[in-house]
Amino acid sequence: MQTKCPLKQITIKQDRETVNCDNNTYPWQKDPNGYFLVKINNNKIHCGFVNNNHELTLELTATNPDKIIKEIVKRNLVNKPHLAYIASELMIALYCIQNKKPYIQR
Repeated sequence: MQTKCPLKQITIKQDRETVNCDNNTYPWQKDPNGYFLVKINNNKIHCGFVNNNHELTLELTATNPDKIIKEIVKRNLVNKPHLAYIASELMIALYCIQNKKPYIQR
């Protein structure tokens, strides 16, 4: 059963914390579970999960990156920093498909 988004008005607190992250550094840390490889094939996103033995053990495919992200979360494949990274890569891949541009994983 789907529920509708709440329509309640929010209050923006004057004393809220505001953080400018432009100059922050976030050093790369290896995810203990593995890593992802992303490619586009026939206008479809392919997202392969590679374990730390460098074996591609799972390939997720979709035209909608949100579906891949939700499957990654459902399977608890990676930690939060790596989930954020792979989500941004999947959105870049979608942009490349929509704009007929080549995709190269960063």
